[in-house]
Amino acid sequence: MSKINRKVLLGITSLMLFALGILFGISLGGNPSYGDLILKSIGLGPWSNIDTGLHYTAIISLIFLIPAVVFGYMFLKETLELENMNGKRRIETLECKLSIFIVLTSTFVLPGKIEQNMGSFFEYAFGFPLNYWSVYQGDGGSSYLFSNLFNGNIGMNINIVNLFLDIVILYYVLLIIRKVFIKLYAVYKKK
Repeated sequence: MSKINRKVLLGITSLMLFALGILFGISLGGNPSYGDLILKSIGLGPWSNIDTGLHYTAIISLIFLIPAVVFGYMFLKETLELENMNGKRRIETLECKLSIFIVLTSTFVLPGKIEQNMGSFFEYAFGFPLNYWSVYQGDGGSSYLFSNLFNGNIGMNINIVNLFLDIVILYYVLLIIRKVFIKLYAVYKKK
């Protein structure tokens, strides 16, 4: 396969998988997500139990989004050549990896907050800086995600867009912190 055809294939595949992942996981106006509707139309339930348990739509959406990011990175690397002439990267991979690590770790380490008390169950929201993971707990539960996952939850929801925004926000915050630190270090070194 020629190099141009490979670039086009990577770019189109990444874009299609990303669009499918977003469309599969998004819901507008409080309606069920499009993925729920698609699964119901082909005779499959979107939840492991009737309306509770593991939300298959979120998992399928991630199955589309993760390869989309990988193929997109490969496309950018080949097309835009992330290494410029000075050897500096356009995408700072250390900050990107660190922001993903912080978002995922903070979800399990920081306590969640009760978004709604519906009487018969509680909705706990997790994520930093934006809430992207909601767990519906029937017996009050705990304010930490790990114990809520395996201790009587009646359902959960992962908001893919907020997860992506969390990673992007922390990525830019880390870039700003690094640039400020470099400038302060240069000033200190001159003295």
